[in-house]
Amino acid sequence: MIHEVLIFFIGSFVALFSIVDPLLAVPVFASLTEQHSKIQRVQTAKRASLYVLGILLVFFIAGGLILKFFGISLEGLRIAGGLMIIGSAAEMLQKKDRLLPIEQQESEEKEDIAFSPLAMPLLSGPGAIAVIIGMTTDAKSVLQYGIILVTICLVALTCYIMMRLSHEITHRMGTTMMKSFARIMGFILLCVGVQYIVNGIMPLLKSVFHA
Repeated sequence: MIHEVLIFFIGSFVALFSIVDPLLAVPVFASLTEQHSKIQRVQTAKRASLYVLGILLVFFIAGGLILKFFGISLEGLRIAGGLMIIGSAAEMLQKKDRLLPIEQQESEEKEDIAFSPLAMPLLSGPGAIAVIIGMTTDAKSVLQYGIILVTICLVALTCYIMMRLSHEITHRMGTTMMKSFARIMGFILLCVGVQYIVNGIMPLLKSVFHA
């Protein structure tokens, strides 16, 4: 029992952490808050992490209702989410920036960057939302729902810690190490995306063969 709970927790945390990827947002946060005071950076990090928590909790609670409202099957969600996750993983493996140049410029001109672009779409974007909905629809017990909830809170807390320490992290790790870590996370994310697609296709193939 404990072994199964631990495996479910690790799998949920790795899947959500990989797609949110707080470490990849560290250089973006450091760049956008370079002219801010330490107090302003802490406040921005706190607001952004709270927004991330709120966004993920909304889809944790209402994900199933959203699927029913739009008539989206669980298999369709898994395949679409898998494709989206693979796209994000490909960008990480190719070392592409999380923000487009025009988004970076607009963000530098904004007074408050906590919600956009930090919380949305940098951290809790469509891929993270798809992962949350997929995990909640796959959950089979109250305990598993509780584990997913704890996972969301831990990832949001990690986002806060990473952003608050962003300048120290970028200084100590350096560009090369951060890019290497991003590629490792990109590979893990690619595996998660492929597994999502497999989980979506297999039930469809079984129903075809049984028919």
